[in-house]
Amino acid sequence: MQRFAVIGLGRFGTQVATSLAELGAEILAIDSDPDVCEQLKHVAGVHPLCLDATDESALRKSNVAEVDAAVVAVGAHLESSIVVTALLRNIHVERIVARASSALHAQILRDVGATQIYSPEVDMGIRAAQAIFAPDLYERTKLPTGHLLVEVDARESSWGKPLKELDFRGRFELIIIAVKRREPYVDSDGTSAFREEMNMLPGPTDILEKGDVLVVIGTRTRIQDFLDVW
Repeated sequence: MQRFAVIGLGRFGTQVATSLAELGAEILAIDSDPDVCEQLKHVAGVHPLCLDATDESALRKSNVAEVDAAVVAVGAHLESSIVVTALLRNIHVERIVARASSALHAQILRDVGATQIYSPEVDMGIRAAQAIFAPDLYERTKLPTGHLLVEVDARESSWGKPLKELDFRGRFELIIIAVKRREPYVDSDGTSAFREEMNMLPGPTDILEKGDVLVVIGTRTRIQDFLDVW
């Protein structure tokens, strides 16, 4: 089982801690506010510890050096986040994920020992810009190759047509790796509902239907070309 420390239990830190716990990790949750720590006492997998993380002696006694990674979630308090990051490096925590509030803050955190930077405000701004620029796309992920993995609704012009007729690879150099579809079913109580079915690596004869969502891989340029005529 993986063990993580989350230092700073504001809204961001609390969400990180509880989400990691839901994924099956053990969490050492550190904050100087006893009321905040009290609120997490009954969350399974989360072990709150009330202490001042800028105090190196107290931080060492917390056994934070034994975790797989430490998350410095006090990004709004620049001086504290920098001090905590530097102390974690002194304690020999190998993986330090720090929240930054600006590019300069991020650079300082790297200089004092952060191995990974997370900037939620910047990431949110990027996602908002992407959604404004291309509202048809969602769930964008940039792959190590530079390609994008995106999801896009099947438009009416494609309904009832097989993938080979649409020729995404030949026309746009895009790869369709999956098709998501909502299928109706009746649950154990006799209530009608829908569940999502995933057709992985669909074949050329598979036909698109209304409501289908395509999971597509391609370059940013080719995806935009596709959207312009799709």
